[in-house]
Amino acid sequence: MENKHTPEQVATTIKKIIKQKYGNLVAYAEKKKITSTHLYNILNGKDYLDMFNALRFIVDFDITMDYCTDGNLPILSPDHDYNLLLEAATGFFFAVMKEDKVREEYERKYDDLSEDERLQYKRSIEKLRIEKAKEACDLVDLLNVGWKEENPDEVIEKPIIPKSTMKLHEAIQEVIRQSGRPLTFTEIANLINQDSLYSRKDGHPVPASQISARVRNYPELFIVNDDISPKTVNIR
Repeated sequence: MENKHTPEQVATTIKKIIKQKYGNLVAYAEKKKITSTHLYNILNGKDYLDMFNALRFIVDFDITMDYCTDGNLPILSPDHDYNLLLEAATGFFFAVMKEDKVREEYERKYDDLSEDERLQYKRSIEKLRIEKAKEACDLVDLLNVGWKEENPDEVIEKPIIPKSTMKLHEAIQEVIRQSGRPLTFTEIANLINQDSLYSRKDGHPVPASQISARVRNYPELFIVNDDISPKTVNIR
């Protein structure tokens, strides 16, 4: 088995790769428009993947077909490092472009905007600034891998990811507004944590229970639908 992994090892490895890029399997499932149950069934660890399901991970993570369907090593394709670096550089480029576009639009329209509209622009720019810093950190991590081979005692310094200045109820309003529909407490928490819209003092992610408590403290801002399960929240 030296050059081969068991179905359980294959499933564990793919789960680890997903978590490294998306944080957790649920976030990946939502991104790819599949249910979490379906993803867990694919990666059950009892059998190797069939070709159809293997294609998903080959495309998304450059995992080799032989590894998915037979457990044969190596895990990643020879082009993986290059593709990963290209993806990170592209992500950073578009993050810069998005922030610049919104900032320029804000400055151009500033005199004609209401106070509420200016606030919305500021929030959007703050969110994009955080996303840009995250993309930059991912790119620097990859660059440092190659840089250290030639310069083992030096590293490229990563930018500091700025903390959001939003209050929690403002972050809740923002994700509901962006989604354009009522959201569950869990969905709100996931979106806030995903985009770093709110920073807890202890540094931990915002739990759904904190969303529930904060929403009920602001009945003038939010409408909670208690008649369905799971409960949903909308803005007034």
